[in-house]
Order: sequence, then structure tokens, then C-alpha cells
Amino acid sequence: MTNAAASPADEAEATRTTGAATLPRLFADWVARYGAEPALSRRVDDVFTAFTYDELDRRARVLALSLARELGVCRGELVALISDNRPEWLVCSLAIHFLGAVDVPRASDTPPEILEAILRHAEPAVVIVEAPAQLPQVREALPGLRAAVVIDGPRCPGAGAGGDGALAAGDGACPVYTLAELTTLGEAAWPESAGEVERRRADVLPEDLATIIYTSGTTGAPKGVALTHANYEHNLRELPNLLHIEREPVLTLLQPWHALERQMQLMYLSKGCCVHYSDLLHLRGDLTAVRPVVMATVPELWVKLYKGVFLRIAGLKPARRGLARWLVARSLTSARARRTLSGREPTVRQRGAARRAVDFAWALVEAAALAPFHALADRLVFREVRAGLGGRLRFPCVGGGPLPDAVDEFFDAAGMPLLEGYGMTEAIVVIAMRDPHRRMLRTAGHVIRGMEHRLADEDGRPCRPGDVGRLHVRGPNIMHGYYKDPARTAEVLGEDGWFDTRDLALVHADGSLRVLGRLDDTLVLTNGENVNAPYLENELCANEWIDRAVVVGEGRPYLSAFVAPSRTHLEGLARSLGLNTDEPAALIADERVLKHYRSLVNAISGDRRRFAPYERVHHVRLWLEEFRIGRELSQTLKLRRQEFLRLYSCEIDELYAP
Repeated sequence: MTNAAASPADEAEATRTTGAATLPRLFADWVARYGAEPALSRRVDDVFTAFTYDELDRRARVLALSLARELGVCRGELVALISDNRPEWLVCSLAIHFLGAVDVPRASDTPPEILEAILRHAEPAVVIVEAPAQLPQVREALPGLRAAVVIDGPRCPGAGAGGDGALAAGDGACPVYTLAELTTLGEAAWPESAGEVERRRADVLPEDLATIIYTSGTTGAPKGVALTHANYEHNLRELPNLLHIEREPVLTLLQPWHALERQMQLMYLSKGCCVHYSDLLHLRGDLTAVRPVVMATVPELWVKLYKGVFLRIAGLKPARRGLARWLVARSLTSARARRTLSGREPTVRQRGAARRAVDFAWALVEAAALAPFHALADRLVFREVRAGLGGRLRFPCVGGGPLPDAVDEFFDAAGMPLLEGYGMTEAIVVIAMRDPHRRMLRTAGHVIRGMEHRLADEDGRPCRPGDVGRLHVRGPNIMHGYYKDPARTAEVLGEDGWFDTRDLALVHADGSLRVLGRLDDTLVLTNGENVNAPYLENELCANEWIDRAVVVGEGRPYLSAFVAPSRTHLEGLARSLGLNTDEPAALIADERVLKHYRSLVNAISGDRRRFAPYERVHHVRLWLEEFRIGRELSQTLKLRRQEFLRLYSCEIDELYAP
């Protein structure tokens, strides 16, 4: 099973011939095309204020000159960029690329032990941080650091020379500059030295390293994914062919070290879009102010929005609450019928003509009969959902993990079908994506043009359509390797270019890909059955009564689950039972509360349309412990399963005690 419009070797040769596949050259083309138009916009005094592509280019070139002259940054050197999502992040990243240097990005809230491990492994020559408070940790991790730059630091005369200012290095430590100071120095030198940056930009080659992005550490220690300029070019060419956007307002929300967000921001710029910077605190207001056409998100955002709808419904008067829930349920059935009629309901294997005719006829009856109820649900519920997202969001891109089916189906019924994709940092980043004009639910769409894929069973044999196998991919966007780690590179990347994703997947009858989860997340029961734990956990977490769930059962006869209840719903249940809401520990120990959650989990995991009998959860433990980044969770909020099993091995044993 392959999907390739051209061989990776042919595409790589083409990029070498044209010389276009470097980020500096690509960016120069974008500036030439959209120079006077708005590029980046941020909130200033509660109003979005933008600056142009020409200004973005000017700021990045001036900073590049200063990095080269004052800090000695040269081609191939590593520069760590520790900052949250903001225009300055992109300016710094572009400046680093203009010099042919390599950025090593991470967010400001990276847990100290993870950041220290990354810095010690990468050994960057220069570090750019967001705030002065980060400097002590950086200096401790990198005693040989040449220089540091602070984005939000106060102006500090003399600090660059090791003076006595607030950010001065002192004691022989590396000099510390503010971003404003470097910009001023670059502006002063610009009239006579501008040509230096242009020469440096022209010297960058497609095969040069552009970035080293360390993975989130979900399955172990973070790995440094080494990516070249040529790796970036493939997605930057193919993504616009899928989305068909140009000069549209977009909203950026994720952290830019997240490979998806980084690639999306570059893709936005390649099509003349204005990128508006937002965050979770201001998201609701920014959606209505910007009214974006495109926004890259993770599944968790849509799960929260989905639960928020039902939380608002729960606050209605009983009669209206019951009507709203009934209408939504009918609308979900109606949407499924309409997907069948339009050929958007995926099937694992091709069905016979007679079966297709019966399904089509029944869907026609359902769609006609339920149309009035869907229209009423749209008026009472769904219209408000769309308005809250700005009213013109055509491409809500979702990546970083699989969507729960219930959430996927809800937003499709609401007239906001999600554009789910699948990718990895090692493929920077998109491997597959739904067709925006024919969105197949419960899939990640088709593998993008120019990439190949294959599925293999446990013995390495090719899988038949519909069978679950281990996914391998190959293409011009696959990483150079893991930085300074040839052994781990050899484990996943073959000499023939095939990359082992270590993900389990299947291909539907129409060729669309469904990714089921990590091989490392598969639980093997004592009866030999394999359970896709993340899929079950996602469906549990989609329920409004549950905030988070962890399914366990490796080497056990059946499944059990740790369930973190929604505090709002838990307190509401407690009040209805006459319990004291001030003592959460006593609440989750109450047998009536436990019975409610056992029934809920049993109903979800016992749904035969989605789960096999051996996937039913038998025991439930309600869980009030906080899930923390760096311990139970990675920085992308994914469960670190092995760490959870290690931390709570005693509690797991109690679930299986006789």
C-alpha cells in the first residue's frame, strides 16, 4: 500500500536544482509577494496591532546582523530559543535561520529537569530566553555558554560587555543582552553591513540543519529531532494545496516549539495570511475579534468546547434541558445519515452493492425524517457554537493526538467538521490530513502527496486493507536523524529511508488512514487480546462527567481504570445525594458516587459498536490526584504511561486484589 506522486529521490533532486528549499530563500519569496501586507498581529492595549511582511523581514535581518557581529553566531551553530508563542519568537527563529544557524526551541514553562537535560545534550553556543528569571538555570546547565539574550529584560547599559547592569553577567560568566539592545546594535551597524546578512542567507543549503526539536518525552527521555531546510519545504508546498487559503486572518494558539504550530505559522506566511497571536486566557474574545478562517489546535480544546456545550445545557430548566439533549441526539443520527448519503462515512472494507443500496436507502429515510429536528437543534444549540468560534472558521485543523469519536461526530453535526490530521515531529510534521471538501470522520485522511506509507503485521508482512498494522512512512520531509544519537536513529530510520512511526494504524476502504495509537500504549491482557488504551481513554474523557482517565490492565485478566471526575459534576451529584461538597475525598469514597461512575464507565466501554467485549472496564478507581507536566504528563499534555504505572503501581495492584 503506497501513495506517492513522485519518488522522494526525484523531489530531493528537484529542490537541489532550484535551490529554493531553504527557509531564508522561501521567506524572501514571501516578502517579495506580500511585503506591504500585515504579517503578524498581537494584542496591544486590548487591540490587535499588526506589522507587515517587510517589517518582519527587516527585524529578523537586523537581529541576524547583531547575532553575528556581537555574539559571533555562525553557520551550523546551535542557538536555544526558550520562549512562548509571540511575534518575537518568530523574529528570533528567522534571524537564526538567516545565518545558517540551528534553532533549538522550547517553551518557557518547560519543567526544569527536562529543560536542563535538553540544554546539556544540545550544548547550544547561545541561548535566547523570554525572561531574566530563566538565566540561572541556563547558566547552570551550560557553564560554557558564550552569550545569552533576554526578550523581556529591562534595558541594561553595559550588560553586553559584562558590566554591572541588572542583567550583567559578572564573575566571568557569559555576557547577557536584551533583545532591544541587540536590535539597537544591529540598526547602528546596518547601513554599512547589510550585505553580510544577504551573503549569509544565500550560503544556506537545503541539506543544512535548520532546527533540532526535542520531543515531548511521552515515551521516555526527549529526543532531538534534527531537521533540514529541505525537510520543511515539502509540507510548505503541500499544505496550501489542501487548505486553499490566501490572505486570510488566522489565529495561533499552540506553542511554537510544537512541530504542528511551527509548520502552520510558516505555511500561513507562505500564503500572505496575517497571524494573530492568542492564548487560552484570551481565546474566547480573540475568536470573535479576529474571526479566523484557520486555526491549528490539539484535540483537548475541542473536548473542552464539547463538554462546555453540555455544561450549558445542564444549566437549563428541566424541560428545556431534556429537549436540547433529545434534539442533539437526533441531530447526531441525522448527520450520520447525511454522511452516508455523501460518501463521508468510513468503512473498513468495501461493501457489496446490495449492502450499499440498503444503507443508502435507510440513510435517505433517516435524513428526511430527522431534518426538522436537526434544523431545530441547529437553531437552539449549534448556531451558538459556530458563533462562539468567530463564525467563519472553515479550517479547524486538529493534530497532536486522535479525536474522540463522540467529539468528532458532534462538531460535524454542528456544521463545524474538524480537519484532523496525523503527523510527527520526525516528519515535520503532517503525514496525513482529511480532505477539507470531503472530511471522513474517525480518520486522519489520506497520506499527503509525495509520501509513501505501508503497514506491516507483527511478522513484518504487508497488511491487507482493514487490518491493523505498524505504520512506516517515507518521504522528503523525514528527519535527518536524532541529534547525537545514532543508535536511536537506527532503531526507527532505515537506510532505505523508511521511518518506523511505532504507531498502529489501518487503512479504510477509501484509502483514508486511521491511526489507533502508539505501539507502546497497547495493553496485552492475559488472554492474549490487545487493547488500544488511548482510544478507550479518549472516549471516556469525552464524557462530560470525566476530566481524565487512565486505563490499565497490562498482564492482567481484564481492564480497570483510574477516573478523574469533573469537579462540577461531582459536586452536583453530591448535592443531589445530600453529601458535603467540602470533602472531595469523602465524596469519591461514597458507594453511591462510585456506583454512578462505575455505571457510566461500563456503559461507555461496553458499547459494542466501538469496543470488543474484552475492552470493557471492570473496576474503577476515582482519582483526585493532580496530573502534572513532567511526571504523569508530557509537555504536550499526553499521558506518560510508563511513568504513571511506575508511580502508582501499588494503587494498580489494589484494583486487582482478590
